[in-house]
Amino acid sequence: MNEFQKYLNNALPQVTLNQAPENETPDDYDIFQEISASIAAARDELGLTQKELAKRSGVSQSNISKFENGSARPQISTLKKLADGLGKKLAISFADREDE
Repeated sequence: MNEFQKYLNNALPQVTLNQAPENETPDDYDIFQEISASIAAARDELGLTQKELAKRSGVSQSNISKFENGSARPQISTLKKLADGLGKKLAISFADREDE
């Protein structure tokens, strides 16, 4: 056995590994739930049906339904199309958790 291997055999039993910290995101924070609610609220605010928004945005009505009920996750490019169809600007920001 070489010297390095002897060193490892002595050193490794003394090594302790700390558990990685758990994700600090609160369990109740779900960005996709927030997105779903935002799409539906913006559409309702304008008095549009999903079908009307689909026609304006080029996103299918079935996908809009899936986004609103949380069974599908939209890509940013799709969110941009929806924003355009709503006559709005897509804005993404980072906020302090205390502001929730």
